[in-house]
Amino acid sequence: MKIKIKDLEPNPFRDIKNYPIDEEKVQALSNSINQTGFWDNILARKADGKIQIAYGHHRLIVLQKNFEPNYEVDIPIRELDDPTMIQVMANENHESWGMLPKIIDETIRVARKYLQEHPDIIKNFSTEKYSLKNPVSSRMVSDFLGKNWSESRIKFSFERIGLVEKKELDKKAVDILPTERSARNLVRAVKQVKNVTPEQQIRAAERMVKEGNLGESSAVKAVLEEKYRDQPKQKKEKLFEEFIGECGEDIKRLEKKINTLREYQKEFDSEYYQKTFEKLDFMASTFKLIESLGLLLGRKFNEEQRNYKALASSNNPK
Repeated sequence: MKIKIKDLEPNPFRDIKNYPIDEEKVQALSNSINQTGFWDNILARKADGKIQIAYGHHRLIVLQKNFEPNYEVDIPIRELDDPTMIQVMANENHESWGMLPKIIDETIRVARKYLQEHPDIIKNFSTEKYSLKNPVSSRMVSDFLGKNWSESRIKFSFERIGLVEKKELDKKAVDILPTERSARNLVRAVKQVKNVTPEQQIRAAERMVKEGNLGESSAVKAVLEEKYRDQPKQKKEKLFEEFIGECGEDIKRLEKKINTLREYQKEFDSEYYQKTFEKLDFMASTFKLIESLGLLLGRKFNEEQRNYKALASSNNPK
């Protein structure tokens, strides 16, 4: 169908402001179109009297840059409902942008919002039976978007979106980071250090990218240094003491939870549980904790343990 460029609109579920434009891709497409002519790798639908493209947004930008608004191109028009438009957008995002956290979170936000507003739609995309009285889950969104969108990816995205909504995590800081893993590490660091301002989070993310250190320990180090960098040494030492105290309280709470988990394990440590995402995530987190404790205590662990026992004994006379 012949369509004027000026009449082509982007996917209504794609907020162009929240998506980067790959200028190299735009230039490559522009060169190809100038050399061989436009090819119709754009899919569109008619909706509300408009022509909305499902995918091919970089090609749309090239057309808008290289041709007059009244120039006509041949675009295939299909009957596409809203769920399909979201799914096509999600897969285009995955192919174009891969692991960029800002794109992942925007895609998940759109999908979750749609499912919240249309709870019956999930029945068409899953063999699972969901209770529509419950909030939209990561499993629902994963089933809705398809195999490229794993439940674990969506869970971490849910966490980031929730923290941003509660103003505990700065979206601009997340948008700076180049991978899902680095975004997870920043989230863990911000939750661990606590009371980190948006400006400090942004500087920490910039530091991670600039130094090329995107690991969890590097994220914690960057967040700590940005939080305390303008404090005098005496103040830093006081804050460090307070932070040690917070870590100690966290470890006590964790110990209690682990003891409770041991009791539950006797009843629920089934073959099914062993394969769940929760078990795998628990094991991965546990190994990281052990590694971090090893780096913290190093070879002095036995000496520190002896000192602790001696100090505890002197403070608790019989």
